[in-house]
Amino acid sequence: MVPDIAEIDSLKEAVRKSFASIIHCDSPQFVPFLMPADQWNAKINYPLIRGTNNVLSAAMSRAEQNDKSDGRRMRVVITSSVTACVPYSNYWEQETFMNYGNYPAYAPEGPFPPSSRPNEKSAWEALANAKFEAMRFTRKFLAESPAAGSRLSIVNLMPTLILGHDELAKTTRQFTNGWQSANLWALRHLQGEKVDIKLPSPTVHIDDVARAHTVALDRAFKDFQARKVRTLDLYLSSDGISGDFAFEAQDIVKRDYMDAVNKGWLSLKGEQPINRIRIEALPLKTFGFDFAPLEKQVKGMLDQFVALKAKEGRS
Repeated sequence: MVPDIAEIDSLKEAVRKSFASIIHCDSPQFVPFLMPADQWNAKINYPLIRGTNNVLSAAMSRAEQNDKSDGRRMRVVITSSVTACVPYSNYWEQETFMNYGNYPAYAPEGPFPPSSRPNEKSAWEALANAKFEAMRFTRKFLAESPAAGSRLSIVNLMPTLILGHDELAKTTRQFTNGWQSANLWALRHLQGEKVDIKLPSPTVHIDDVARAHTVALDRAFKDFQARKVRTLDLYLSSDGISGDFAFEAQDIVKRDYMDAVNKGWLSLKGEQPINRIRIEALPLKTFGFDFAPLEKQVKGMLDQFVALKAKEGRS
């Protein structure tokens, strides 16, 4: 266990001992929307961007070690976000159509330090921009180190809104903790709230996100072979390219959860505006499995919420 990936020496030592592949979750665990701006550098930019730098440096060090022994290539899987490729304002406010691979089209001007991004209005916007910078850094790392291109293969996985059963939630309060899980944002209108913030339309099941990481670690991952590249950017979205999440979720409640509605746990009176984001990504078959549809995502979320409500009602 490396307690701080921003500390390069301990990370290199850990990787040097045994690892042939790395999964790097590239963002802090807890980013409150209202985090004061004077904390963004220390709590968002530094650990995310420096952490990615250190993970790649440690992987490169290990790859050089492999090269001298058995020639194995290091695989690095980075958990990024769709917000690294969709400008923040588009993700929450404007309809967007994304062609796979057009990532450089909206690269911000100037260097990557946070001082060059003076217009950020929230910690989440700072986080989205930092994810963009971390992804840009992977390209910079490969471009500036020719040896890295022959010794490393990098997969950036970019999930959309992640829904489903939350293993960490043991109470309804934990379940609807918006800093811990995206389920809150999908559940608010199903509890009767008239939400005034648009929710991005693309979603993905949490189990599919986990499975995609496992597939991406596979050294025979076919897309690397087929496209002869050393870095892949893969969106994780079950579909969501044009669906009305709010209406579909309410239909599921109306059909299967009226008992919870009658008990006051859920409601059909809420409203949730949707921001449609169409992502023309690589075929989902790239991963070798079908992503779970929206209904499975919503029911996984609601089954857990209703079960927690019932448990709390009995205690």
